[in-house]
Amino acid sequence: MADDLKVKLSGAPRDDSDIARAIAHVLEWNVQVPEGKVHARVQDGWVTLEGEVEYEYQRHAVERSIRQVRGVAGVTDTITVRPPVSPERVQTVIEDAFRREAEIDARHIRVEVSDHTAKLYGHVHSLHEAAAARAAAAAAPGVATVESHLVVSP
Repeated sequence: MADDLKVKLSGAPRDDSDIARAIAHVLEWNVQVPEGKVHARVQDGWVTLEGEVEYEYQRHAVERSIRQVRGVAGVTDTITVRPPVSPERVQTVIEDAFRREAEIDARHIRVEVSDHTAKLYGHVHSLHEAAAARAAAAAAPGVATVESHLVVSP
């Protein structure tokens, strides 16, 4: 047995481009949705949501508001939630990684994090230790760039 279910909406039918324009306006005017972070594709009235937001409530706000648009037959939500990472948390993650790493003497390295950049200060005993410190910092969530101001002193 096969069921082919078609949703028939009341009123005049809307084409996909009209629905897409309405959705764009809804996303633009919804203060809970970060601007430019969520995009929608419409095919036969079915909306696929894509993008990234920082909080779960934002993802729910997008889906809830899109379901209210006239002409929308259904929604597939593929929005990813990526929580913001505080500089303090990133710094703690890096310092913890230094303490776990046998090749790094964490007592002599200071870490500062701002604007997705980790800055390393202090001294290390070898180029290998400096490279391990840079790699550990680069692996921390939220770090896009590592600036090494480490001095090698055997």
